[in-house]
Amino acid sequence: MRRRCSRSRAISPVVAELLIIAIVLAATLVTYFWLTGALGGYTSTSSAVEVLQIESYVVEGTTITVYVRNVGSATATIDAAYLESHGNTYKLEQATSPCQSAVDIWGGDEWAVDPTTLETTRTKSGKIIYDTFISQNPSMWDDTYVDYNNDWSAVYYDPDGLKLLSRSADGWAVRGLITQQRVVDLSNLPVVIEVDLQKTNYHVPDGDAAASPFAACLYLSSSRKQNPYYATPWFAAKLYPRYPPSRTEAQLVARSTTIDLQTLYTWDSAPNSQPRGVFLLVFDEQGKVRYWFWEGDRSGAPDESGEWSPSQLSDVYSSGPLYLYLTIDNRVTASSRKVHVRYLQVYSGYSVTVSGVKPGWTVQLVDQSNTVLFEEVATDSTVTIDLLDYIVSHGMPIRGCVKVLTYSAEEHREYGGTTLSPGEMKALVFSIRDIPRGEYVLKLTTKSGYQCVSNVVI
Repeated sequence: MRRRCSRSRAISPVVAELLIIAIVLAATLVTYFWLTGALGGYTSTSSAVEVLQIESYVVEGTTITVYVRNVGSATATIDAAYLESHGNTYKLEQATSPCQSAVDIWGGDEWAVDPTTLETTRTKSGKIIYDTFISQNPSMWDDTYVDYNNDWSAVYYDPDGLKLLSRSADGWAVRGLITQQRVVDLSNLPVVIEVDLQKTNYHVPDGDAAASPFAACLYLSSSRKQNPYYATPWFAAKLYPRYPPSRTEAQLVARSTTIDLQTLYTWDSAPNSQPRGVFLLVFDEQGKVRYWFWEGDRSGAPDESGEWSPSQLSDVYSSGPLYLYLTIDNRVTASSRKVHVRYLQVYSGYSVTVSGVKPGWTVQLVDQSNTVLFEEVATDSTVTIDLLDYIVSHGMPIRGCVKVLTYSAEEHREYGGTTLSPGEMKALVFSIRDIPRGEYVLKLTTKSGYQCVSNVVI
C-alpha cells in the first residue's frame, strides 16, 4: 500500500484576503522592475517541500517495519511516530534490543540478533579459560601430574589465587598444573593469553626473591611431560632467575632444537623483593607473538610492548593444539620456594562480531552502568568491533551487554531523528511490544511539522 502524505492546515477568510493582497502587490512590483530593466538577470525559483510516501509495512514479532520514501524536494527528518485507534494514541519508539542483564563479554565472542524480537544471543563464546584459582577445577586442570625431581611440593588454592611450592632434590625441580586437554590451537588465529605471575619471598633469605634461583612460568606445548622443559617445542612466559649479577628477568622463551629468549623487564637483587608481572600475549600471525608487559599490577600503561618472531616459535605453531602449564621451576634444596598465579585468561580473539543486523543499524557494547564503550554502524549483515586497544587499557572481560539499535545513533544525535534525502527510501523499525493488536492509523511527523498518515494492521 502506498500513500502520499502532505501538510493539512486550515486558512481563515481574513488570512486568505491578506494573502491575495500580498500576491497582487508582489506581482505589481515584479512587473514594474521587469519593465524598467532593474531585474535584467532574474530567473524564477520554487521553494523545496517535504513530501513523504509510506510504500509498505511489515509486522514481525514485536516490531513493525515501515518503508518510507521521500518523494519531495526537501530533506525530511522524521522525529516522531504514533499509532491511533478509537481515541487511543500510542507513541512509537524505534526498536532496540533489550539488555536483560549484564554478562561477561569476551574477545572472540560471536553474537546474533533475533529478527522477531531483536534480542541478542551469544552463538559462540570467545572464552577458552578464565581461572582465578580460588578452588580446584579438575575438569580443566590436572594438578597431580607436573611433578619433576621434587623433594617436597604442594599446590593449593585460596581467595588470592594459585600457590605453587617446590624444593629440589638436587638440580632443577618442577611443580605445577597442566590442562586436561590441548586447549590452544594456533592454527586457528587469533588467540589471546593474559597471565599474572609472581615470585614470592616465602622462605627466601632476606626476602630477596629477585636473586633467588626459582622461576614462575607459563608454558605452551603440544607434549605432555612431567617437566615441561623437555616438552619441545614450547613457548613460555617466565619470571626467571639470572646471574651474574643475581636478578630476575621477565622473559618470553621459545625452544625446539635450540632456545631463544626475549627479555621484557629486569628486577635487580634487593631485600624484600617479590617480582611480579602481567603478560598480555596476542597470537594473530603465524610465527609471531605480540606482547604487552606490566611490572607489578596491571594499572597504567604497559612497561614494555612489541612483537617477537623467533624461528623456534614457528615450530610451536606447526606442532598442533597445545597444552598449558603453570609451574614453579626451582633448584633450591635447603628450603621451599613459592610462586603465585592470580589469574589466567585465554580467549579466541580481540574482536566481537554481531550478525543478523541490517545496513544503517547501530551495534553498541554497553557496560553494566549503561555506558556505551563501543559503537559501530552496520554496512552489511555483520558488524565487527575491534577490542584490542580496550584490552590493552582495561583487560577482559567486559561486564555488560550487546545492544542493537535499528537506526543510526549518530544520525539521531546530529539531526534529532531519521533523515531522508529527496528520492531516498528507508526502513524504520518500531517496537510494538506493548501495543494491542488491531487496526490503526500510523502517523509519521517531521521536525518541521509535516505529517504523513497511513492505515496499518498490527
